Amino acid sequence: MNAPRGWTEIQINGHLHTLKILFYVYGGVQVLLSLLLLLGALGGYVSESRSTDPNASPVLLAVIFTGFAVVIGAFAVLSLLAARALGQRQRRTLCLVASGAACLGGALGIGLGVYALVVLLRADVAARFAAPGSAVIA
Repeated sequence: MNAPRGWTEIQINGHLHTLKILFYVYGGVQVLLSLLLLLGALGGYVSESRSTDPNASPVLLAVIFTGFAVVIGAFAVLSLLAARALGQRQRRTLCLVASGAACLGGALGIGLGVYALVVLLRADVAARFAAPGSAVIA
């Protein structure tokens, strides 16, 4: 059989472009989730601080929500940096770390992370990251 061994340049560009878009979308969703958690922390603090219940602890609720927001915000920054690096074909290690971190984000993150790892761990794709002046044009 005369099946080609590696991906063509068009296939590599297509996969990297798709990953770039998906990481931007995933990072944007994470930013929105982080903002919603911050709003929840603020709303919870305001509503619990006016409570007549002596056992209400508004600070604890705000700290927990803010902590989750900061962690998700850090993952969002990592996803957005990886998307930018994919577009420029730079910092492959950062892209691999972001792919692994995406696997911690539920079903969508697992799908994105596994797809990104499958693409980024290919030798022909890794060679494109190392080639000077080989930016994705899209």
